Amino acid sequence: MTPQALLEEAGAEYEKIVIDIDKNEHKSADFLSVNPMGQIPALVLPDGTLMTESAAMVLHLTDRHPEAKLAPPAGSPESARFQRWLLYLATPVYTAVLRYYYPEQFTNDPAGHPGVSAVGLADFDRCLAVLNDALDPGPYLLGETFSAADVYLTMLAGWHPEPDAALATNPRIRRLSELVVARPAIARVWAEHDDAP
Repeated sequence: MTPQALLEEAGAEYEKIVIDIDKNEHKSADFLSVNPMGQIPALVLPDGTLMTESAAMVLHLTDRHPEAKLAPPAGSPESARFQRWLLYLATPVYTAVLRYYYPEQFTNDPAGHPGVSAVGLADFDRCLAVLNDALDPGPYLLGETFSAADVYLTMLAGWHPEPDAALATNPRIRRLSELVVARPAIARVWAEHDDAP
C-alpha cells in the first residue's frame, strides 16, 4: 500500500498489477520470476530494474520524486530522523507484525506458534508506544512536516489485530493516521485497501 500511495502522492504514472494471494498467485511461476521470495509488493522500474522490500521502494520513490517532498533533503538532520523512523518501522515493527500473523515462519514446532504470535503482538504494542511518544509534539514523525514514513506508520498501525484499541491507546498515532488518510492522493489508494484506520 505505501509505495502505491507514494506514487499517487508524487503524481507519478504507474501500472498496478493485482496479485491475488487468496488464489496463491504470489506463488505462481510468473510472479516468482519477478520476486523469487513470492512477496508483495514488487516494483519494476522503467529501465526494468526490479525492487522488492517496501522500505527500499519508499527510499527510492522519495529520491526519484524530490518535488513531492516525501522526505527531507539528503544529508540534513531531518533526513537522519526520517531514515531512523523508516527503518524502525521496516525492522522491529514489521517483524513484530509478521511474528503475530505468521508464527509458522519463525518456528517449525506447531506447539510454539501461539507463543511466537503472543510475543509478536507484545512487541508490536511496545513499538507503537515508542512511536506514539516520538510523535510529541507531532503531528508527524518529523514534527510539522509530513513524510513517507508517516504513510508507512499509518499502514502498519492499520494492521494491528485490534486497530481501534491500539489507536485509542496511542492517540498521537490516531491523529497522524487521520491526517495521512485525509490527504486526497493517499485517500484514493486507501479506499482500495482494507487496512485503513
